[in-house]
Formats: sequence, structure tokens, C-alpha cells
Amino acid sequence: MNLLLDRDQNAASIFSLIPLRVGSGVTFTLHATLELDQEEEALLQKYNLTKAPLVISDPIEDLKQSFRPALFLGLITFVVIWFIASFSTALGLAILVTLVMTGVYFKTLREQIIVSELLTGGRKFRCDSIVALIEKEAYLEYICGFLRQVLESAKHWHDREALPIPPLKKEEAKQAVLKALHR
Repeated sequence: MNLLLDRDQNAASIFSLIPLRVGSGVTFTLHATLELDQEEEALLQKYNLTKAPLVISDPIEDLKQSFRPALFLGLITFVVIWFIASFSTALGLAILVTLVMTGVYFKTLREQIIVSELLTGGRKFRCDSIVALIEKEAYLEYICGFLRQVLESAKHWHDREALPIPPLKKEEAKQAVLKALHR
């Protein structure tokens, strides 16, 4: 398994819609792709792991994070169109802009990563700083290491494995039981 990372940077203009920002600067793009050998691909297909999430995020939080800048754009649209046209036209267009941009921001800002996204063309991540870029690279390498270990263990999923469980001393057993009760 290989994690392929492509980095790019864009000089941000005075105003950028995605991500919503005002002011100039540089944004970085990280494109991550997984490259698998035939055995790893076969294991992914056999156990239907292509649809498995590598990272699960809270979709409600992702929607909240996406809705805020979309609502801001919707309000700007409402004010501008209200001066040009009627209130009802401005309201309808503002709602439409808010809904569409919430979807765009959600797709761009969400943290959830599905295995198939990294396999089929890769996934792009936007980073606002060099530190964020380095953090995202390290995080992707870390979580792909987990996928690698799952695939290694999947080679033996149909084998029976005996794991010895040694008995604990009386006091250790008591503490273990008490600890389990308080979880």
C-alpha cells in the first residue's frame, strides 16, 4: 500500500468563495490517493471495505460549519437582490444560494473520509497554512496505517486464533472488575 500525496498552492485573491475568505494569502491543496497491490484490492473487495469510513466525523457539526458561510452569502444575496428586485425574489434567491453553498461547503469542509474516496481518483483537502498541510499529511499517513493493519489481519479472518488469557492475582482481578463497572 502506498499513500500518494500531491501538494499545490494557490495565491488567494482578495475574495475567495471556497473557502469563504476575505484578504489575500496562499491556500494549499493536498490531494491524497491510495495505491494498492492486487492482494490488498482483493481483500478490500472480499470484505466490502471500500465503503468503510477511515474517519468518521459528526455530520451535524460538518453541516453547522458549512451552513455559517453559506448563510452569510445568502444574506448578501438577499440584500443585493432586494435593492434590484422584489422582496419575494430576493428571499427565494437567498434561500437557493444558501442551500447550494451549504452543499458545496459541506463537500469541501467535511472531515469524514471513506476508503473509496482515496482509491477512485483520490480526495482533495484544502489547508489554510503550511502547518495545517503538514498536520493533514501526518494524519492521513496515520489513518492509512490503520487500514494497512486491518488488511493484514483480514488475511487471517477465517482462521481460528487462540489468545491465551492469563489469570489475574486476586487483588488485580478485583480491581479489574471494579474498573469495568465504572465505565
